[in-house]
Amino acid sequence: MKVQELATALSQQVAPLYLVAGAELQLQDQARQAFMKILTPEEAAMNFAEFDLEQNDISEAVGEANSLPFFGNKRLIFLTHPYFLQANKPSLKIEQDLNVFIDYLKHPQETTVLVIFAPYDKLDRRKKITKLVEKTAITIDTAKLSYQKTLTTIQQQIKAAGFTITEAALKQLVQRCNNDYTLIISQLAKLYIFAMDQHHITLKAVTSLVPQTLDDNVFDLLNALLKGNLRQAEVHYQQLLLLKNEPIALTALAISQLRLLLQVKILTAQGMSAGKLANYLQVHPYRIKLAIQNEKQFSLAKLKQALTELFEIDYRMKSGQGDKEYLFELFMISFIQKISQ
Repeated sequence: MKVQELATALSQQVAPLYLVAGAELQLQDQARQAFMKILTPEEAAMNFAEFDLEQNDISEAVGEANSLPFFGNKRLIFLTHPYFLQANKPSLKIEQDLNVFIDYLKHPQETTVLVIFAPYDKLDRRKKITKLVEKTAITIDTAKLSYQKTLTTIQQQIKAAGFTITEAALKQLVQRCNNDYTLIISQLAKLYIFAMDQHHITLKAVTSLVPQTLDDNVFDLLNALLKGNLRQAEVHYQQLLLLKNEPIALTALAISQLRLLLQVKILTAQGMSAGKLANYLQVHPYRIKLAIQNEKQFSLAKLKQALTELFEIDYRMKSGQGDKEYLFELFMISFIQKISQ
């Protein structure tokens, strides 16, 4: 079930078990708000409880879930951070005995609504506990949105708020927020204020008010370099330094971006589709989409040369062979001189 369908579903019938699964925190919060409306504020004071399973004993939570409601028809119990549903177990002080929880899942209290919030990219479906939770609970999907789904969802929300947005502005907003739905929602508040008179969000408003991510800023620098524009590359580099970014960190990010461009260029030339690229490289589909768009601008030779020289600069920085800021500038000058010959 999608989060957008949850409120309607809860108004018709409430089940005893729910699993809210996915790493999009804004969607997790929307689901939380929908569940909280099951109880009135007065009922919530007596019949709502929340347990963080990285800190609280699950047997205590099950005890609360088994209790009958006080002066109301339902009890609402939230379980957060069910780490045992993941493949990788974090280092925790508390070790949960899941037998009592398994018994509850098999025989849930009908007057209790137990909601399990699992804000993870993936659950370990090989585990018996995960299989049982997914079998007995209604799952609410809060996974990260695809690029197209983000565009559609944000456009709908802007329209519902009484605003319009140009196509270019919408795409720029999503790109500057790296397709992060939670971050986009946080940026919309100031865009609404800025566009209050006309109720229309323009590209100029987005570029003026929404800062680029570090990834975007580094790519702009690389883009200028690969096109042989030293002056523009220097402007981007100085801006990144003013924002207190360390040259070693910038070099590492530039290497990561160039490596991805190279991988995508080579694999697409071999006929691999965008969907297969995301799975093969274990990279978010949105990053693959951008890489496919960008790699076409540059030759394989330029990408290889830039990556090789960045590896050399990275080594010299980490081994203390000169001033780090100067070494990166030296790389930019040297690279542009070579590609212009």
